[in-house]
Amino acid sequence: MSISDRAIVIAEAGGAAALVVAVVAIASPGDVWLLDLGLHPMWLPIIVLSARYATRGLFPALGLTCGGLIAVDLVQGGALAGFVARTRNPADLIALTTAVLVAWVAMLHESRMRRATRRLLETTEAQRQAEDNVHALHASLGYLRSRHDRLDVSLGLWRNLASRLERGDAADAARAALELCEVRAGAQAGVVQLRDGSRHSTLAGRGQWSANGARSTDLEDDATVRAAVLSRQVSPAGPGSTELDCDVAVPVIDDDSGAVVGVIALRCVSPGSMRPADLRDLGVIAQWLAPSLVRALRRQFGKALGDAQGKNEVSL
Repeated sequence: MSISDRAIVIAEAGGAAALVVAVVAIASPGDVWLLDLGLHPMWLPIIVLSARYATRGLFPALGLTCGGLIAVDLVQGGALAGFVARTRNPADLIALTTAVLVAWVAMLHESRMRRATRRLLETTEAQRQAEDNVHALHASLGYLRSRHDRLDVSLGLWRNLASRLERGDAADAARAALELCEVRAGAQAGVVQLRDGSRHSTLAGRGQWSANGARSTDLEDDATVRAAVLSRQVSPAGPGSTELDCDVAVPVIDDDSGAVVGVIALRCVSPGSMRPADLRDLGVIAQWLAPSLVRALRRQFGKALGDAQGKNEVSL
């Protein structure tokens, strides 16, 4: 019970006691204990406050009322004989018992109300947590739906690219390979060239190659491309590269003959940020592109790839 609640109870008990004492003193100036009555009227506010505040109302009301009557009795020259007589009066004893029982019942009701209030608070908190969980589930469901939509789009994209790499013509396969390079490495520009010895043919280009948009028709002038063809590995641009050199070069090698049948040159990629995993993935894309370039090379030049490998080495 808070201090403010105690103050309210004491104020109400004091007001009720003052009213009863004043009425009794005015109605019976010489006998505030009203010995001729069977039940003293002071029990009315005591029982009421007991019903309202339980024991918290019983004791202040009883003490203040009795104290007020004793004080008035002493002021009027009494010797507390009336008070002693009231303590032996059966009606007053029954009233005291009634006030105690009423206070006890009120205390049980208060205890029951406190428990109900506590359960209500717990239920409200559980409901709030359940609502939060529902909102979280809805948010998760929305996220999963968006992931499903993105996955569906991604699967459609990968299927389209795989189909173009496997069954499309060389130009379409080269464009698909450049799209994959953009997805995997962030390359915003690139070119794919078919190689047969010293002869080159551009199959596909993507994005703006340089600030002025110019792109060399012969990638043999590119130092990064030459390094990739010689090493037969994915090669980022070296420290001495110029604006004419690409950022990353990927050789396309025929698995059967070992000939370098083409090259993928990429721009707008930071060579220093390329991790080994990124380089391996670019090499895998080149492996996927190799069969299309081999078929195109055979159709276009009509030469064996073993001879093309020898010309590659001579031209370099």
